[in-house]
Amino acid sequence: MQTVSNVINLMHQAILPAVRRAEVIVDATAGNGGDTLFLAQNMKASCQLYAFDIQAEAILHTKERTKEFASQICYLQQSHEEIGRYVDRSIDVAMFNLGYLPGADHEAVTNHESTLKAVKCVLAKLRLQGICAIMVYPGHPEGKIEADCLASFLQEIPVRNYTVGCYRLWNHRPEAPYGFILERTR
Repeated sequence: MQTVSNVINLMHQAILPAVRRAEVIVDATAGNGGDTLFLAQNMKASCQLYAFDIQAEAILHTKERTKEFASQICYLQQSHEEIGRYVDRSIDVAMFNLGYLPGADHEAVTNHESTLKAVKCVLAKLRLQGICAIMVYPGHPEGKIEADCLASFLQEIPVRNYTVGCYRLWNHRPEAPYGFILERTR
């Protein structure tokens, strides 16, 4: 298995220290439950995890995959733009894995407008030294718009409040998935 080209695994490793000390975690795009499971397996017993997805199928897959951690997870069949409505505490870690639900209808994709609203909400709620990881998939039309929109927004975030990094595979096709990691510094 390749290590460097598996961007999701690298994102997981980058956020792991923050996950282990977190009290509140948000998986903004539960999907098939892979990220939710990773977060649940590595968080403290006292941590509360919120798993959002707009698709019923995604929530069902996530519930099945994470059933041993169900008492710590609040499953929400809601758009990630509703995070502020359901999470009334500061957030230690948030993860977005954008695009479409693998194995499902590829027409049902995350949308740049709702994603930007959700990211702004998370950043406003992010605790000092909190981490937000965002995976983007520019290989489909809305994914490209979403990735470009996020890149523009994230480049303008004040450096005095956040550090923003980007992990991208330079010698792969331009449409390859890549990730942003943000840390609140002030």
